[in-house]
Amino acid sequence: MTNINAFEGRPEKQAKWDRRYLGLAHYISQWSKDPRAKVGAVLVNQRYARIVATGFNGFPSNVEDSAERLQNKTQKLQMILHAEQNALLHAGRDARECDVYVVGKPVCNVCATLLIQSGVRRVVAAAPRRDTDSYWDKVGLLAIEMLKEAGVEFTAISGEQLDKLGLNRDEARASQDPLDPYREHQHELRFEP
Repeated sequence: MTNINAFEGRPEKQAKWDRRYLGLAHYISQWSKDPRAKVGAVLVNQRYARIVATGFNGFPSNVEDSAERLQNKTQKLQMILHAEQNALLHAGRDARECDVYVVGKPVCNVCATLLIQSGVRRVVAAAPRRDTDSYWDKVGLLAIEMLKEAGVEFTAISGEQLDKLGLNRDEARASQDPLDPYREHQHELRFEP
């Protein structure tokens, strides 16, 4: 029996649903209280055409997300959960064989590790740029390398798709570098694509 929800041989159907899920991820990203970066993620089981979980970047449940904490970049970075992490925690085992749609930043290396280990089959997100000094681009390139090695498909969000969502193409990567407070130790971190 053929799965009527399958995208195989139907790229126009996949493109349509990719746009919808990216739009939903963008909408969910606005729930974040982080004043510098708003990231949203949607985990989808394509086989059953079912949204499994959503997530946005923020502090853990029952941890106060005061403006003071959110403005203190060093403290915030030690406490915040990424959108992908939140979605995976909500999905649990149901994340296996899902696609994840991420809007707001490229997927980082830590989130890529968790997505791989959770059994996600496809990641749709902004592609990091090569040859920049941006922390998010560097860890994003490492994430893509890991995803490919693990056999997880990566689909870059096109500039046209970002335009349709009303998102600035470079805004996701232009957020302040989280290493600023640790700048003097940056030489200890090696990010080779």
